[in-house]
Amino acid sequence: MGLGNEECWVVETSRDGQKWRSLGRAWKSPGEPVLMHVSVRFVRYRQLAPAETSEWSEPLESEGDLPMTMVRMEDRARQDLWPGDEHLGLPMLLPGGETGRLQAFEHAPDGSSWRYTLEFRGAREG
Repeated sequence: MGLGNEECWVVETSRDGQKWRSLGRAWKSPGEPVLMHVSVRFVRYRQLAPAETSEWSEPLESEGDLPMTMVRMEDRARQDLWPGDEHLGLPMLLPGGETGRLQAFEHAPDGSSWRYTLEFRGAREG
């Protein structure tokens, strides 16, 4: 079992656009957006696999104060949002670097709390 057509992107976050901190590596299919559990002002990224890019993207600034972000790497676009049914199945990068697939998401109408379920998969190369 290999990587197939998956891509790996390294993601960093910043509160001020100057000091950057690693969020982790997002694994996704080509053209697929990535959800992130981040509520910071800036996000940037670069591709690691299948081909490594040495330059970071331009920092993408937050549009608001929502705790979830969707990034379309190829389009260099960021959207802060509450995930809906249309986002189920997308990869979600968590702080610390784990990437799972969104299975369910719900939140309180006032945004005070939320709950979501992710699926994680793994394999050993033999």
